[in-house]
Amino acid sequence: MTTTGGLRVALRGSERTTGEQRALPYTGRRRTETLAAPDSPAPGDDDLRQAGWIGDYYRRRQLAAARIPAKAGTESEYPHLRRPAAGAVAADWAEALAIPRLAAGVELLGEYQGSGLTKATFLARSPSGQVVHLSRLLYLVLSEIDGHRSVGEIAGRVSATFGRTVSAGNVEYLLANKLTPRGLVASDAAADRRDPMILTLKLRRTLIPPAGVQHIARLFAPLFAPPVVVVLLGLLGAADVWLVRSGLILPSFADTLAHPPLLLVVLGLSLVSILFHECGHAAACRYGGARPGRIGLGVYVLWPAAFTNVTDSYRLGRAGRIRVDLGGVYFNAIFAVVLAGIYRATGYGPLPAAVLLVHMELVQQLLPSLRCDGYLIMTDLIGVPDMFQRVGPVLASLIPGRPADPRVRDMRRAARVTLTAWVLVMVPLLGGQLVLIILTIPRLAAAFARSLAANAHAVVTEFGRGEVAPGVLSVISVVLLVLPAVGLCYVLVLTGRLAVRLAGRATRKRPALRIPLTAAALLAAAGLAGYWGVPLPGHLFAPSRPVPAVAALQPAPPRPAHPVRPVRPAGPTVAVLAPVSAHGFDALSSPGADPSDENDDQAGYAIDGDPATAWSTQHYLASPFFGGLKRGTGLILDMGRRVRLRSVTVTFGAAPGADVRIEIGNDDTLAAATLSTFTTVATADDIGGTHTFTTHSKATGRYVLIWFTKLPPDVQGGYAAQVYNVVIRGSHPARARHLRKA
Repeated sequence: MTTTGGLRVALRGSERTTGEQRALPYTGRRRTETLAAPDSPAPGDDDLRQAGWIGDYYRRRQLAAARIPAKAGTESEYPHLRRPAAGAVAADWAEALAIPRLAAGVELLGEYQGSGLTKATFLARSPSGQVVHLSRLLYLVLSEIDGHRSVGEIAGRVSATFGRTVSAGNVEYLLANKLTPRGLVASDAAADRRDPMILTLKLRRTLIPPAGVQHIARLFAPLFAPPVVVVLLGLLGAADVWLVRSGLILPSFADTLAHPPLLLVVLGLSLVSILFHECGHAAACRYGGARPGRIGLGVYVLWPAAFTNVTDSYRLGRAGRIRVDLGGVYFNAIFAVVLAGIYRATGYGPLPAAVLLVHMELVQQLLPSLRCDGYLIMTDLIGVPDMFQRVGPVLASLIPGRPADPRVRDMRRAARVTLTAWVLVMVPLLGGQLVLIILTIPRLAAAFARSLAANAHAVVTEFGRGEVAPGVLSVISVVLLVLPAVGLCYVLVLTGRLAVRLAGRATRKRPALRIPLTAAALLAAAGLAGYWGVPLPGHLFAPSRPVPAVAALQPAPPRPAHPVRPVRPAGPTVAVLAPVSAHGFDALSSPGADPSDENDDQAGYAIDGDPATAWSTQHYLASPFFGGLKRGTGLILDMGRRVRLRSVTVTFGAAPGADVRIEIGNDDTLAAATLSTFTTVATADDIGGTHTFTTHSKATGRYVLIWFTKLPPDVQGGYAAQVYNVVIRGSHPARARHLRKA
């Protein structure tokens, strides 16, 4: 969604030129007139003499915001708040004939419904896409500008609608001091104005034009019908419960991280989910009766970000706007349901990992921070869409003894309390994160340098070997490392510049305060340098610490005359133990979908000592996690009596990728409950070939279970594990002797 929020307004007077002809700074059509002599009477002399009651109104608001008493001597002390000179009658006459025009791209959105402000608020969209709050009078003036009416004509029409006389001087004042600085009226000065805000979406480019978005929104809008919403959310809950109970999400995620091609598939699905998220905003906008705009990409602080222009949703009521805000996460939920359904039908391994990433994106979007969907949901709930612009006034109003800022007083009580609570949570959180980042800059820089060097080396090595998928992932890793580092530097520089500007503004009238402020900044910088371990100028050539003399004179401990042989504790002798029999152990088989024998007739090949024969699991399709049918399978060996294991050497198939556990127990019943009676003594992941499991566990049992939780790929394009040979080393625990008295 587009970034919203009010613009910062700079109070500045209209630019004037001297000479025989007069021109306003508007770039629209103008009427230029030869000015009469200063002493010649002009029509509307009383009305055009000054800004009138509007000038007095805004002057009082400026003085209230600056906390200056509205006395007669104020104008002489603060000349930038002075009214227009009374002798500028001829210039005012020319201003009444000027024809202003709207800036290109300005759109009037009407009254803001469900507002949390005490007064009616009207909205207009600036050419930059930001939504600007306007009073009723400003909105009426803006709505009467059509590129043909003069300032005097606009004043007459506004007076008839507003119910109070609005002079041409009033309109000129509003154009020059309220509307032009906000970029709503065409002006040469406004054309060069740059947006100083950090948290805005920049460098926006179109992915899907408005016409294409209309077709997409029309196609998906029925998904917001209440019965459809209930059904889809129910399916999401059922899919999540099934995936969590199956225990396949984390193994799928681990397997995806271990295989670059699968990781590329998951990243691609995440990008599709992001685009589908934006389609959700557009469809919700269309369902509510508003008209969505384009879908595109931009840069948010230096991170790529997708956006959907749904500014027209401000025409909707509060419920319609909240539906638009939730449309993106709702479509994320639909995307997760579709992925879970595909996984249920095909068992394709990376899909549970993709579902996990979609849920992470959904949770992140619901956070009420940094222009996420959660932030927009909160702004529409309380009816204050420019919360970030009100952080400063809210904090200033919390200072004891200071009156509340007008931007805080203008809010209703519920909105003011909610916004204050949000500020008290978010400001310490974001400020604490910034302080933590500053304190850990050296460690972050070292970790960044190591990671960047390792990934750059991986790019060269992997592409040199012809490994395309790992090479692409390494390139993505480099990009993901560089972008946050550059963005962090950018934010720190802008934060430093802002701090310097605020300090200069605060000490403008008291320059003497700049000396202690500079001293405090230097002390803070020195303390930070000391925390980082940067040597200060006085310690650059400090001598190294001498070795204490007592420690230097201490003799080394004497060596023993003869080496001491370790005494081995008495215990059972470790030897090669021969299994009595072997069987396939498919305790988690799915009835009707999976044979329960797990090739039991081949199990003897694993212990016959012949390297040419092997036991193999069943062949599973699509997923190394047994095609989504179960969580594991295995081979169970009967040792004939209780044993204690020291090592188990297993010769698997050559292809790596098997996750294996060695377990020991005393029950070979083919049932899921039997697994809980076994004790795990050794594990290994992603193995193949010959592998030795070493254990020092004291657990004993008659049956040794080789349990697979993930299968390696096989030559047939599916997944299966082979066991060619098993060598078990261990001991038989000594039987206890019972002595009987004679």
